[in-house]
Amino acid sequence: MQNKVEQIFDFMRVLDKVCLVKRATLLSDGTPETDSSHTFKLAFMVMLIYPYLKHQYDYARLFELALVHDIAEAETGDYPKAVQRAHPEIKAKKDAEEKAAMQRYSAMLPAPMNQKIWDLYQEYEAKETLESRLITALDKVDANMQANFHKNGDVHYWWDCADGEHYCRINTEKKKVVAVLGEEIVEALEEGTIELALENMKKCGIAF
Repeated sequence: MQNKVEQIFDFMRVLDKVCLVKRATLLSDGTPETDSSHTFKLAFMVMLIYPYLKHQYDYARLFELALVHDIAEAETGDYPKAVQRAHPEIKAKKDAEEKAAMQRYSAMLPAPMNQKIWDLYQEYEAKETLESRLITALDKVDANMQANFHKNGDVHYWWDCADGEHYCRINTEKKKVVAVLGEEIVEALEEGTIELALENMKKCGIAF
């Protein structure tokens, strides 16, 4: 039992690092969002929409995937999607580093959690199950929604960054991963987020 406790302590130290990873998105007060705050909101989004989903999902699995989906960034950090798109070699390096990190995390945990963590990671990356596709879609919706909360809709920081036009575009376009789900509640959340983005861009005098 003592060995299991020590292994859990080691894994909790990893999660401490996840709480320190800063994302490109800003919170309402202007401070950077962290991976842990993003995961917290993503898990709540699962709970809030679950009663309105048309397909049958494993409720517990949704939460588990939400919790695991970004923990590898404790080692790799968060790379903005614009950077990954512009530099395929960076994305490939990040993917390889994340896989290696998840293998280490899995190895540090006692059975059966070691295999469970690895299986959840692989499921999320493969995007083949309903649950992994839903979490992927909600991950994008949450990121775009949060980007609009900065200082009551001040979205100048999108436009002022190195790839401002790209960030404006991804915040105002519908995502294929949402459309293929066929979930009305998720589509409505996406549409509401796009409307908010357009309103905020107009308020800030941003056109592209």
